Amino acid sequence: MRIAKVEALAISIPLRAAVSDAVRRITHRDHLIVRITTEEGLRGEGFTLGYDGSLAMVSLVDAIYRPILEGADALASEYLWAEMYRQSIQAGRRGAALRTISALDIALWDLRGKAARMPVMHLLGVHGTQLRCYATGGYYREGQTLEELAREYRGYVEQGFTAVKLKVGKFAARDDAERLRAVRGAVGDSVDILLDANGGWADSHTAIAALRRLEEFRPYWIEEPVRADNLAAMARIAEALDWPVATGELESTRWAFAELLARKAADILQPDATVVGGVGEWLKVAHMAAAFDVPIAPHYNWDIHTQLVASIPNGLFIEYFVRGSDVKVFDEVLENPIYPENGYIRPRTGPGFDIRLREDKIEEYRIG
Repeated sequence: MRIAKVEALAISIPLRAAVSDAVRRITHRDHLIVRITTEEGLRGEGFTLGYDGSLAMVSLVDAIYRPILEGADALASEYLWAEMYRQSIQAGRRGAALRTISALDIALWDLRGKAARMPVMHLLGVHGTQLRCYATGGYYREGQTLEELAREYRGYVEQGFTAVKLKVGKFAARDDAERLRAVRGAVGDSVDILLDANGGWADSHTAIAALRRLEEFRPYWIEEPVRADNLAAMARIAEALDWPVATGELESTRWAFAELLARKAADILQPDATVVGGVGEWLKVAHMAAAFDVPIAPHYNWDIHTQLVASIPNGLFIEYFVRGSDVKVFDEVLENPIYPENGYIRPRTGPGFDIRLREDKIEEYRIG
């Protein structure tokens, strides 16, 4: 099964209103979309979040990856990953290069599932298909009151979620404490509240002091308390707290996650298949973590991660953004979005990842 054509395009989907986390203001979501077609006419698709770099990723496909892939065996994903990584190592061992490889690897696995006429999880072996979700919200919104924040979280509980996530780290700890107090009051004692600082605290001392102030509200975890590159600080925080540190959404390749485990810098790993290097790398990370009984709670992109978490024994959560929250907007370009029920989500059961894109929306949001 030879690859006949590799295509890449970029889209930009505007948010209806800007939101912020601890480190950046978000007004739109950019994505790279790739399509790999075989000589038999089968097509696999993959995507990744672009963060204003989607057009650069299209250029990487054109300049580096298409010559490697076209004419190659579509089932040789491990060989093709190694070759793409080797040939682009000077263009960037992380970041845009690895996100581009991720999208292409996802497309190859989508293609493999379609060729076999089964979902990706069936190629891997199914562990379980009822997957617990948490609802991500609590972004900083200009002018939002504490009552409006509480109302947002009451809505998540009314939809059946038993776990929710809140942004912290942008303002003073006392302000985050008030936000967390409002959310805890809205959801009650039985709902898990996950905190996400997006690397917003400057150092381990600042982070630990802020987190001590938040402990009374019984958070489930703290995600990315400091910059992802500062593993020493992350390890100090993990050692200081009696509750878990989660991280990994910005990490690429198995080697980065091996270092997280070796440094004891995280209790829960959050690999994102669209960032880490694709399906193959994601699985390597998940299986490595399983050897240490470390849970996996992937970042974002449930369209991919439901299939992957269904195949591992150490899956913990699927992250989910409720439609209408206007933060993750990829559902806008899908014919077949999937939704949780009572706080759980199930993978699609069609061939590959069974992601069906709306061509009219792709053209509407296309850039470049």
